[in-house]
Amino acid sequence: MGKPLSPIVSVHHDPQTKIDFITLSNGCLSATFLNFGARFYAFFAPDKYGKSENICLSLATPQDILNDPAQFGAFIGPVAGRIKEAQWQDVHLEKNHGSHHIHGGSQGWSNQFWEYAVTTTDEHAEVTFSLNDECSGYPGPIAVTTTYTLTTKAVIMKTTCTTKKKTIVNPTNHVYFNLSGNAKEDITKHQLQIQAAERLELDGEQLPTGKMLPVKGTGYDFQEPTFLDEVLTTLENGLDDAYCLKQIQPAIVLTHPTSGRQLRIHTNRQAVVVFSTTGFDLPLPLSEQQTMRSQLGIALETQELPDVVNHPHFGAIELLPGEQKVFQTTYEIELQHDQ
Repeated sequence: MGKPLSPIVSVHHDPQTKIDFITLSNGCLSATFLNFGARFYAFFAPDKYGKSENICLSLATPQDILNDPAQFGAFIGPVAGRIKEAQWQDVHLEKNHGSHHIHGGSQGWSNQFWEYAVTTTDEHAEVTFSLNDECSGYPGPIAVTTTYTLTTKAVIMKTTCTTKKKTIVNPTNHVYFNLSGNAKEDITKHQLQIQAAERLELDGEQLPTGKMLPVKGTGYDFQEPTFLDEVLTTLENGLDDAYCLKQIQPAIVLTHPTSGRQLRIHTNRQAVVVFSTTGFDLPLPLSEQQTMRSQLGIALETQELPDVVNHPHFGAIELLPGEQKVFQTTYEIELQHDQ
């Protein structure tokens, strides 16, 4: 890591789209967040030789971000993932994925502009995004704040939700990681470890059946560090799967041995959805002169289990008036030096 410096905050405003790019830096790490969708836009971290590069996939222009079809770095809510038949109790949500609802709908949190405030101390810098959601179609309004704190080793994402009416919340962040730096390689030479012995069984529409499947002895087993190319050559459609996490931290570890970068994810969430972007060939220009292609990034979306409203034995995501839910995920960077 570089030498720690006093935290610095800079803001770039794009007048055409009204998107603000808020960059926090401290001499060791740098991260950029957006007021549109409270996005985690870029994350610069050094490799084992000290070269700092972006370890996220970042869309190239503000206009691309405004029209983003794939939720790059977006803060997803009120509920991440699919809700079968777009219905919870007597509430009918937007059907924006066939006959189902996905990622909070077309007016969900990732497609709204958030208010924000920045603060710095001698130790860290942070940006707090706030939204009073009356647009998504969920009962509410839902008041949500998401704070991203940059330390010398990590980005800490802390979210707090309250509501005026009984509702449901299960947010996540949809950042795509690529630890090679500036997306110069695909993700196949990354190692992944997940503290999970079970994954959700899904039907043909990627909806949970209500059953959990053991991962041991299958191509979905990441209980030990596993190179992604070993898995992705055997799974025709790649990974788009929900894992039920054990109470062991870090819950998820992603490593790129060539660069020495390791991402250690600590979370209080129940599950992680792993999406390998297999077959994701979209003509989307990325920063660093790259174009989106299959297996260029991996999303590690910490959340409660998907479609939990239709499978109450998985848990509950209801939020009541007077109640507060707090979710936290830490994205910690470690460097693995050659032995």
